Amino acid sequence: ATAKAAEPAPDTTASLSPQQPVEPASVAEFRWPARGHIVQNFGEKAGVKSDGINIALPEGTPVKAAENGVVAYAGNELKGYGNLVLIRHENGFVSAYANNGDLKVKKGDVIRRGQVVATSGQTGNVTSPQLHFELRKGSTPVDPVAHLSDD
Repeated sequence: ATAKAAEPAPDTTASLSPQQPVEPASVAEFRWPARGHIVQNFGEKAGVKSDGINIALPEGTPVKAAENGVVAYAGNELKGYGNLVLIRHENGFVSAYANNGDLKVKKGDVIRRGQVVATSGQTGNVTSPQLHFELRKGSTPVDPVAHLSDD
């Protein structure tokens, strides 16, 4: 490798004004769907793989949409997920809310961030009331915690 002499930076260097976001566009921000203790993290642990996180919640807790979108699915035909809501977002993400008690939305509903989409329950393959929450970029599961903010 050859060392290159340091050149003084020209005065015309582009700089970010304070109004421009500095974070990468690939990092979407979503609101927490519910607040509770995370009982299962994203990824593989002891041979068990999770495409999302599980949040322990008292039965009947409101489950809120993490971002604006359209309900792509609301039902219980997917094995293990119990009562499930899928919301498609404009940024290419899909959020999934599983193991719910009552579903409050139907396919095609336009959803606003923070809107109640279900109440927590114990449906599907869980042994206590909890919310299984997934975020997917396209069809690829991503760690939701990396994309959740308190706003």
